[in-house]
This record gives sequence, structure tokens and C-alpha cells, in this order.
Amino acid sequence: MIGLEGKSVIVTGGASGIGMGIVKVLSSAGASTLIADRNFQGVKDISDSLKGTHVPCKADVTNLSDVEEMVSLALETFGKVDILVNNAGIIGASEWWDREIPNDDDWDQVHSVNVRGVARVTQAVSPHMKEMKYGKVVNIASIAGRRGSPDLPHYSTTKAAVISLTQSSALELAEFGINVNAICPGLLWTPMWEAIARRRTHSSRISSNDESGREFFERVVQETIPLKREQTPEDIGNLCAFLVSDLSSNITGQAINVDGGRFSN
Repeated sequence: MIGLEGKSVIVTGGASGIGMGIVKVLSSAGASTLIADRNFQGVKDISDSLKGTHVPCKADVTNLSDVEEMVSLALETFGKVDILVNNAGIIGASEWWDREIPNDDDWDQVHSVNVRGVARVTQAVSPHMKEMKYGKVVNIASIAGRRGSPDLPHYSTTKAAVISLTQSSALELAEFGINVNAICPGLLWTPMWEAIARRRTHSSRISSNDESGREFFERVVQETIPLKREQTPEDIGNLCAFLVSDLSSNITGQAINVDGGRFSN
């Protein structure tokens, strides 16, 4: 098992879904974590349920003051930040699931969180990693960034941008001994995918039967994933644990799929 004892971590978007899975895996590997999310009660509940040192933090990655306070809290608590996991992400503005075509708010808000938020948090943490000549950054992208989407183009565009940003950051920070990689999750039954399934099962353009959101999701898994099984937040956490460990010291600038074989690149 990968050991992360003595390592301190910031995980954004840690209150649910993939973020929660990452927190649990890194915690079980011995890391001390600052769990950040706009949903403070969610991160507090997770923090209280875990053994070890865990700090809940209410933070919005689109707000510079929140980000600066988050980093300051991590430094005050742990004395350093060894690992950053940029997981916070959204798929649309309020009530996006009721729209066939994304509006300007969808485009603006998704870019603000998924792209600018990743850049903002990385810029806030990287000076401290540069001083240590050490650091691990993992950005959560998506297989949606590998191929366009006719119904969620705003989301796919941002995840493609996260992959490109990962490559740029890796080149920028390599001289300081900082590794930057991305993970592209496949199909996971998280609150985000529940909303996607609900939207698609109610769209006459996409679905004309009476299947439930979960049934729709399972059908997509069977039809598109060679291994015929859905991915889990813990699957993403397991790869994340490897990428933030010293076992990955010579890996940087990569975007790695965890998708049951759906895409080969």
C-alpha cells in the first residue's frame, strides 16, 4: 500500500463524489488533509468521520480571498503543503439540467470554476512548493475533455482546457521538482452524473423510454465501457494516491484515463 505519512494535502471540492473518494483514499494512506468545499457541513462531516488529522474549510475556488485563506489555513495547520488536488468542478449554472442548450451563465460559471479555479488555486499553492523544491499537483479533468459533447459542450471544453493547463503547469514547475498530472475519470454514479442522467432521460431528443436515471447510466456503462463496469470515486482516489506518492517521481504533464477502457488516449 502506498504510504503518505507526513504529507499534507489540500483537496478542493471534497464534500462529495470524486472529491470524497480522494480524501478517503489519501487519508487511509496516512496523509493529513485540508478538505475544502463551498459545502462546509459536507466537509465537516467527512473530516469528523476520518481518523488522523483533517481540517474542514469552506472555500469557493472562484473567490481569491477564499483561496488565500484556504492556503493560509493549511500552512498554519500543517506547516507546509506537499500535495494539491484540484477537484472542485461544476457542470453548469443553476438549473442547467432544464436547458437543451447551455446559456451564457453555464459557459461563464463552468469556466470560472473548472479552469480559472484550478489555475487560481495552483498559483496560490505553487510558491510554497517552489520553496521546498517539492510538490505534487493533481488536476481532475474528465474523459469529456478527450472528445466533444453535443449536449454539454461548455463542460467538455473546460475539461479539455484542464488537460492543457496541466501540461502547461508541468512545464512551468518542473525545474522546482513539482509534478503536475491530471486524471480523466470515466463514468461514476456521483451527484453530477445523477443530474446528467435525469436531464437525459427527460430529453425527447436523447431518450424516449421510461427508464430511470440509474437505469440509463447502467445502460451507458454497458454500451460504452469495455470492462462493463462503472468507475468509483475510490478508483480515482487510488490513481491519485499513486500520482502524489514518490513512486511517480518521474511522471509529469500526463492526463491518465480511469474509464474502464473507453478511450485509448
